[in-house]
Amino acid sequence: RAFYFGSGETGESVIDNFVVQNGRVEEAYGGAILCENNSSPTIRNCVFQSNKAEDTNSSPDVEYGGAIYCSSSSLTIMNCTFSSNSAVAGGAIYCNSSNPSITRCTFTDNKAVDYEGGAIYCFWSSPSIANCTFSGNSAAGPLHARGGAIYCDPCSGLTVTNSAFSGNSADVEGGAICCWYSSSATITITNCDFNDNRCQYNGGAIYCNGSSPNITNCTFSGNAANEGGAICCWGSSNASITNCLFSGNSTNDHGAAIFCNGSSPNIANSTFSGNSAGCWGGAIYSYNSSSPTLNNCILWGNSAGSSGNEIHIADLSASCTLNYCCVDNTGYGGQTGNITESNCIYADPQFVDAAGGDYHLKDTSPCVDAGDNSLVPSGVDKDLDGNPRVVNGTVDIGAYERQ
Repeated sequence: RAFYFGSGETGESVIDNFVVQNGRVEEAYGGAILCENNSSPTIRNCVFQSNKAEDTNSSPDVEYGGAIYCSSSSLTIMNCTFSSNSAVAGGAIYCNSSNPSITRCTFTDNKAVDYEGGAIYCFWSSPSIANCTFSGNSAAGPLHARGGAIYCDPCSGLTVTNSAFSGNSADVEGGAICCWYSSSATITITNCDFNDNRCQYNGGAIYCNGSSPNITNCTFSGNAANEGGAICCWGSSNASITNCLFSGNSTNDHGAAIFCNGSSPNIANSTFSGNSAGCWGGAIYSYNSSSPTLNNCILWGNSAGSSGNEIHIADLSASCTLNYCCVDNTGYGGQTGNITESNCIYADPQFVDAAGGDYHLKDTSPCVDAGDNSLVPSGVDKDLDGNPRVVNGTVDIGAYERQ
């Protein structure tokens, strides 16, 4: 590898304006940089390319962090590019009991070749990621390939803001982000775009199992999976989803936008349109004691090959609650008696140009001033555009407030 930090170095130890290429370790950590023993250097304006933590004995155990491995560290990474790095887990960066700050970085074509975290793997760690781009990263392998861009192991937190995820993929779950039993940690995803991410099974963009992320002001478009084209909530994953747009997501089976299995996400002021499921649940699929709640949301113009263009309730133990929503109630499927409605409207929401991807509301939309202010989550004062969330006294239904 190129650099080693293991003597408690602080942020005053700086790597600036380097190209680190073709670093390689076998049966070891960190192909380019290893940080341990409470060492927290500053790494900025660098390029990490084609570095590897490589498995040579067919028994993967320590080949983590293709470019950087940090253990008990809080290093700062700024304005860096990570491309074509690879490792068994954490293709670019592996965090072990570390809380790095990662800002204005680009992650492209990094790969976890057997396990999780195509770009970043978090183990008992809580990285802060801002203004970053993740594209073409992947997690490969038949069993543990989760989190094409980012993987959070149990007890790991995550903060991601103002970042873009496109074209990432996982062979199993979480094409962009996978949160695995991180219920005791805080996971927030804010002002992010998820576009054309893929996975073979569950959660084309985000997969959460036993985790409850807060997802706010995000767009999900063109993501795809077998179940949960955009988001899959599995096993007590009670996500909070606010001011989000779901359009053009797809699934071979169920839940083109959101798939719920034993989970109860709370979804507020979000718009679902143009999503397509091969079988059931063009927007929402509720199964196995799931009980999603949608407040001030629009569900219109979604489709399913078999049943439930908008919402499908798979069994008697599952349900769905709609409060002050604009919904096409002809698109209910399955156990429709388990869908509870309060003050909903069933008229065309009148998007500005749905065919062109503009889901703002026309002045004549029945969704304008038709929501319930008390259902807007505490602290939310902006819409998906960053404009005031409440105009003219009453909140609008959907992700965008008519200004």
